[in-house]
Amino acid sequence: MHTLPPSDNSIILEAKGIKKSFLFRNSISVVLEAVDFHIHQGEFVSIIGPSGCGKSTFLELLAGISKPDFGQIFLNQEDITGRTGYLGYMPQDDLLFPWLNTMQNILLPIRVRSGDINQAKQIIEELLPLFGLSNHAHHLPHQLSGGLRQRVALLRTYMCSTKVLLLDEPLASLDSLTRAQLQTWLKEIVRKLNVTVILVTHDIDEAIALSDRIELMSKDPGTFIQSINIAAMRGKDDTTRLELKAMIRGMFI
Repeated sequence: MHTLPPSDNSIILEAKGIKKSFLFRNSISVVLEAVDFHIHQGEFVSIIGPSGCGKSTFLELLAGISKPDFGQIFLNQEDITGRTGYLGYMPQDDLLFPWLNTMQNILLPIRVRSGDINQAKQIIEELLPLFGLSNHAHHLPHQLSGGLRQRVALLRTYMCSTKVLLLDEPLASLDSLTRAQLQTWLKEIVRKLNVTVILVTHDIDEAIALSDRIELMSKDPGTFIQSINIAAMRGKDDTTRLELKAMIRGMFI
């Protein structure tokens, strides 16, 4: 097991020199190349880039679902490359089991890991009101709206890891009104739980509204090309926001 030398103590997660390729039609397709990334404790970072640039692949690498060809991933300076169970990963689809109710779906990863079910139940019961699920603990997925299903999925993700949440376009399938409501709610949840979040999104407005920082990714192969400090722009007028949005959109047209 490798560790990083002491550095910035506030950096909780770091990826160094990541390369990932896939075999496609008898040829090697390089999806990610020379990718370096870091995120500080409690920071909210959004990743934006064109379709197919490797954003989702990068989240899968961070989560340990896939392993890079080269490079390493460190959590609190410990090498977790290719290892699952350290970070909470939420894909676009909620992946709720239709025969399990809300509480059972949230508890599932705890059961898989043979964790303390009673302790987990107590934590979940305390969190249900915060997630707006107090009256839905025993409902099956088909009895829940799209927005409520995503809340269940997010709470399950949080129970997997209270340190870092990896969110892959979790609001993309929702209607515009529900999406706007959940964006406001998500921002409040992140603040109250003091979690670190990496969000993949195609929605520039969403990224600006939620993030402390935006990382822009290019394509063929995917790599980070620009970092934008959104936190430093808070309180600026709407003109600044519109200019930033136009600049980001212009980079991918």
